[in-house]
Amino acid sequence: MMNPLHRGKLSEKFFEHEYYKVIDNLEYQLLPPQIDIGWDFLIAKTGKRIQVKRFTPQGKRYNPNTLDLRRKRNKGTGNYTGKEFDYLVVHNTSNNDLIIASIDQLKKEDGTMRTSISICPTQRGNGLINEGFAVLKA
Repeated sequence: MMNPLHRGKLSEKFFEHEYYKVIDNLEYQLLPPQIDIGWDFLIAKTGKRIQVKRFTPQGKRYNPNTLDLRRKRNKGTGNYTGKEFDYLVVHNTSNNDLIIASIDQLKKEDGTMRTSISICPTQRGNGLINEGFAVLKA
């Protein structure tokens, strides 16, 4: 069985590969952080910070549509506050879709971060709205 951290790195590489298919200007290159501080890539020209999460639907779970937004690599550093990154990229491994969502979609009404979010629409909400690669260039 593969280490979960390695699976996360594979999703980061998948995003990077797909990003460079769409972005052709080197001013928009992706820069990794020197240490893990809550984002996986920084866009050189815009300064936008991107966090990549892997989502594998599991039919056995209570809600197979939910993505856990809590930190995994640096346990003990607390949950995300909403200041660590600007965009979340979700790699849905069931169909290799990439969902690009602004941090605002991940916040509760009081401005605090959710610890989980629905990927697809449910009875309780719309799920994440894919804003696409274009928002990363703006």
